[in-house]
Amino acid sequence: MKQMDWDYLVVVALLLTGLYVAITGLVMDLFGFPRFLWHNYVGYAWVVLGGVHLIFNWPRVTAYVKRRFRSERGPTLSAQPKPASATTSRRWFLASILTAVGGFVLGRLLPESQLIPDFSGEGMANLPEGDVGAFYHQWSKPGYARSLGTLFSWGSQPARYKTYPHPKQIYLPAPPGYQGLSVEEAIARRRSRRNYAGDSLSLTEISGLLYAASGITDPARGFRAAPSAGALYPIETYAVVHNVAEMEPGLYHYNVANHALEQLRLGDLRTEITVAGIGQEMLAQAQVCFVLSAIFQRTRWKYRQRTYRYVQLEAGHIGQNLYLAATSMGLGACAVGAFLDDDLNDLLGVDGEEEAALYIIAVGKV
Repeated sequence: MKQMDWDYLVVVALLLTGLYVAITGLVMDLFGFPRFLWHNYVGYAWVVLGGVHLIFNWPRVTAYVKRRFRSERGPTLSAQPKPASATTSRRWFLASILTAVGGFVLGRLLPESQLIPDFSGEGMANLPEGDVGAFYHQWSKPGYARSLGTLFSWGSQPARYKTYPHPKQIYLPAPPGYQGLSVEEAIARRRSRRNYAGDSLSLTEISGLLYAASGITDPARGFRAAPSAGALYPIETYAVVHNVAEMEPGLYHYNVANHALEQLRLGDLRTEITVAGIGQEMLAQAQVCFVLSAIFQRTRWKYRQRTYRYVQLEAGHIGQNLYLAATSMGLGACAVGAFLDDDLNDLLGVDGEEEAALYIIAVGKV
């Protein structure tokens, strides 16, 4: 094979590796994957191929540099650019027009249609009738049809922390270090406890529970106790307090940044939380009921159609953290997923759309 043939093979390899990097980069951005298989190695290969291509074309490169250097000292006849042909100009003009039209179509038409699921796609025909959850599971799979439309119209990133205007804050004690069971023991002993004694919880216990749920464990990077897709942390934690020392009964919001509880509403909320929990009396007997809600846009702007998967997973992580922390402290906990959404959202003061209640975890003395 001649040198020119090898040079053409190198160019083809550069094109293929470039396409691989571009396509896998798009997929990573689309679905939030941290790294694609062989991504680094293809990047190294790209550098090597680029070097080989430069070696093959070194005489042309040096000739170009010399020509440019001479043109700076004074134009010569050979340095004058050839006028573009009319055919070339027309082609560039048409390419520009088509690019502009294509960008307009993608920007204007896809945002209006990409959020409308296609129920007629492959894999949809055999789903149980009326099972929206089964449909969503199929629709949100990576690589599903219309996935390119997910690049548009998912909004911008909202504030990292939820704030209330001028709330009274109850600053919690520093989270206690290890004082209870090992992780292995806590896992073995964890059970759902629905009967609670009448003693009060302490602020130290509330502090430990909230820290285990969503506390900041790495202040430098803002990482928290429970894993979160992209470290976006869409979950908000509320405490419906019934019997906690040094706290009035009422509704509180956990201010993660300050490790404090913000007082939102005072009063006995036992009846309201029990009604919202479809009459489960343990919600009134517990010393505190933690309610987890989600601000969906915190995850949606990046993970798009995968949002509801990731948000629900994170709520589960936090719920298990609360279970294990309560067990280690000698407390009882019980998670509740059966509740009246509208009633619980009204209790929290959220709209149920941009932010909605997902989970209740009752905690009390046993």
